[in-house]
Amino acid sequence: MGIATSTNTVRRLQQLRALAHPTRLRILELLKKRGCCSCEMIDRRAGGMCVCDLAKELPLRQPTITHHLQVLRAAGLVKCVRIGPWLYCRRNEKVLEALGAAVTKL
Repeated sequence: MGIATSTNTVRRLQQLRALAHPTRLRILELLKKRGCCSCEMIDRRAGGMCVCDLAKELPLRQPTITHHLQVLRAAGLVKCVRIGPWLYCRRNEKVLEALGAAVTKL
């Protein structure tokens, strides 16, 4: 007989799995900074980067970066918005804080 798991538990496990990869941790670290994307629709004071900014910082090709971003997005840890040809990404601080609080309660 399996252990009953709540939706919250399943979501937390998905988030922890997303964080279990060094590249995804690095992406979250980089997203604290402000990228040099020139799009006027982006608040330059806020953290976040375009995928092209991430590609400059990581030793990976853009499709691999996009894959890691998809994992982070599916876990709710990152929010991305498409603006013209750019995919602009930011950390989801509310979700990251909630995950940290949940881990602290263990």
